[in-house]
Amino acid sequence: MAEERELLQFLQERTKDGSLSLVDQRDAARQFNCSLRDIEETALNHSILPGRYQRNGLSPARQLLLFHAKVAIIGCGGLGGRVADLLARLGVGCLCLTDPDIFSESNLNRQNFCTTETLGQYKVEVVAQELRKINPILNIETTKGRFTETSVSAAYLIVDGLDSIEDRHHLSRLCRKHSRPLIHAAVNNWYGQVGVEQFDTQLITQLFPIQVRSFQAPQVLPPTVALLAAMQAAEVCKLILGQNSPLTSTWLHCDLLNCEYTLFES
Repeated sequence: MAEERELLQFLQERTKDGSLSLVDQRDAARQFNCSLRDIEETALNHSILPGRYQRNGLSPARQLLLFHAKVAIIGCGGLGGRVADLLARLGVGCLCLTDPDIFSESNLNRQNFCTTETLGQYKVEVVAQELRKINPILNIETTKGRFTETSVSAAYLIVDGLDSIEDRHHLSRLCRKHSRPLIHAAVNNWYGQVGVEQFDTQLITQLFPIQVRSFQAPQVLPPTVALLAAMQAAEVCKLILGQNSPLTSTWLHCDLLNCEYTLFES
């Protein structure tokens, strides 16, 4: 208890204009023999905002909600990789990454963690390694394989980064079974769609009729991927913070070619 008081006093003394720098967080971790994650949690619990989150515009209490959230990202390619990057920067404290694939040359145009140096490496391993460089307080769980029921039940929110219709239907069923919101997006060329499937709705069935079994790999432009991933990350943030969103009862079609954005009832 005395050490906790000393730690808090140290953090308060180092705080400037309501925020605590990463340098001071590292000094505290060394001096009090604890992790950066422990330091961040202590700071947020006492209304001290780590400097990395200053520009988020969120109070320490709301930033703490993000810190305690656990989000599963199913598929770590174009959409999933960018969502992971944004959530790490936002301050979501635990990310569960699932993907069976390795990076290939065709991923270079849109997958932000795919480089000429990471070709042939497993996506989840590369993404986890890079996310820890972005935000070292993250808890990251990785599954180098297909998603399972545990992938869904272990998290609070699920992000759809898949490209298979059948896999999307399976993920949707699991999310509804475990009452988990599913943040969906899909991209094809200049066009994309995004929406939130609540456990009492069937957005995926509406968008991808079960009788349609054929699948052809879409053409995927980098700007379309970046936009739709940003929208998914925004929906994750709103759900964690308890913000209302139209996309919990509608879905959005995006036409980047003609700059047209249309909401449809789900």
